[in-house]
Amino acid sequence: MQLDQTDKRIMAILERDGRISAAELGRQIGLSRTAVQDRISRLESNGTITGYHARLSPSGDSLIRAILFVKIAIRPCEKALLWLSGLEGVQEVASLSGDIDAVVRCAVPDLNALTKLNDRIGASELITSSTSSIILRQL
Repeated sequence: MQLDQTDKRIMAILERDGRISAAELGRQIGLSRTAVQDRISRLESNGTITGYHARLSPSGDSLIRAILFVKIAIRPCEKALLWLSGLEGVQEVASLSGDIDAVVRCAVPDLNALTKLNDRIGASELITSSTSSIILRQL
């Protein structure tokens, strides 16, 4: 589906604030509330917008957060990407071009859980290699 500039602006605003009202979004881009709602409904029904998520404050919990850099052993990568996204503690999987095939963002309760997640990923026949970095601080 081809997206016009208005659709792209709506998506950018929703990405920053998924709880913004249709009326406020319309004021920001110069459309009526109804026109914004219609566009959002179309973007949801065609799969462009797949959901809305809460972003939790890192200081509000004691989770260990890490980024894993993964090289995938199989092509196409879709099977491995889906497998990674289903692992406990995984919050996001991004497919990349270049030397690293995927970046996995995770949040786990402790270092033992991170070790287990790393071991599980490293032992998979779907994965060539994986390295992790613990996130020390988010701004």
